[in-house]
Amino acid sequence: MSKKRLRNGIYHKDNDDSKKDKKPIKRIKSATSQIIFLPCEIITYIFVLSSNPQLPLVCRNLMHMLYKCSETVKMEWLLHRYHYNIIKAFEEGLRFSFFDMQLLSHFDRLYQQRTLEPSIPFTSKTIPGHLFARTDTSLAMELLSRGGSPNKPQGYPLVKSAQLGRTDMVKKLVGYGADPTIRSNMALRVCAARNNRELVRYFLDELHVKPDSKTLEACVQKGLWDMVKILVDYGAVPDMSTINSTIIL
Repeated sequence: MSKKRLRNGIYHKDNDDSKKDKKPIKRIKSATSQIIFLPCEIITYIFVLSSNPQLPLVCRNLMHMLYKCSETVKMEWLLHRYHYNIIKAFEEGLRFSFFDMQLLSHFDRLYQQRTLEPSIPFTSKTIPGHLFARTDTSLAMELLSRGGSPNKPQGYPLVKSAQLGRTDMVKKLVGYGADPTIRSNMALRVCAARNNRELVRYFLDELHVKPDSKTLEACVQKGLWDMVKILVDYGAVPDMSTINSTIIL
């Protein structure tokens, strides 16, 4: 029922009934994508033809389905994406996290069928950096054995392996020709700054890397005095920057 109320000397009508009749606004629910209800074979076919690595991110169901798909589907996706150029599909495929030793064996078999060569070469190519950060480094090892560069890009394989404290990988890289002094002894610096005595001794004793003032300064800043002593014993000479770091401490 409407009521009259005096506001600023003027009567106004308050329509209480109209307020009661107002319905709350409903939020529109997000629609479920109909693609997830398609058969798995059709979804994988769409995935291959789309050549879109973002498709699995549409929803969790698609992600689970496509990331768990067979190695054959993954290889077909890469081949279609790179116009059925086997070497191009293989080299670009290494950038994706799903590429592993099993998928590599599929590519090798296909390559062997077409060229009669036992495996795909990788001479002087850059090994993707994420392969050295993996717990399982077997794929990185395999690419090194096929001629992959132990130095590209800018010494990253050796520096990353030294940073993670992976002595076996460091020694493998050096065996394949990695330069232990690349980027001004960066590999020695990162393992010294992490107090990894085993690797430091390897660089100093077996590779005869001469420690520099920057490596010494990094250890001083972290208060690694035992490591500082080792570096000084092997010829590291402190500069003014190192001395200033000591004064600040």
